[in-house]
Amino acid sequence: MPSLASLSCKACQLFMGCALSLAASSLALAEVPIYDVEVVIFSNQNSGDDGERWPTSISDDISTRDFVAEGQVSERPASSYQLGGIAYGLTRSRGYSVLLHTAWRQPAYGSRNAIGYPFDASVQNGARQLAGRIKLVRERYLHLDVDLLLSSLDAPVYELRERRRIKKSGTVHYFDHPRFGMIATVTRYQSPQMQQQLLQEKELEAAAADEESAAAEEPLPEDDQLTR
Repeated sequence: MPSLASLSCKACQLFMGCALSLAASSLALAEVPIYDVEVVIFSNQNSGDDGERWPTSISDDISTRDFVAEGQVSERPASSYQLGGIAYGLTRSRGYSVLLHTAWRQPAYGSRNAIGYPFDASVQNGARQLAGRIKLVRERYLHLDVDLLLSSLDAPVYELRERRRIKKSGTVHYFDHPRFGMIATVTRYQSPQMQQQLLQEKELEAAAADEESAAAEEPLPEDDQLTR
């Protein structure tokens, strides 16, 4: 029959396991989350708008200077792309033309310090210019804030402006415009250190659960032993 000292030791181990697990969780929450953002931007060859033109509200905030800090944004290689199948399907379609397919990794901050990934590139063999920025904002919810301009020498400037809530990591989102659109996915990045930390946290939780189960199964001392 287990002694009071044995039960106290098991209770102590259980408490320590829970404490370490909570500490690991708090550390994970304190870190600035990092995400991989991937986008496929495409033009609509058959817009069906009969040549209708849309006014744009071009202002200073569309410039490419936005909040990119050195070392905070890193380009992702094509081998990491998740939207390759979608991009290929658009390329094969007669109704669409892929303008740009790219991906990058960045931290997500609140609106005041949010990083805007800049665009300023010639597309369609130099026939058009794509400019603007995509901003990842993390407040109560995670949002992708898009403001892009598509222009050419013999056509009006078209603007794609939309703010979309990212409800689930890895979900594919579609940003629509009669002339050009964007498909995007935002995936939470976990560093090797974070993955190891989460693994240790799960192991601690499992060990604490085992200790609790074992302690519950062992019979308690008789009442007369407790008074000796």
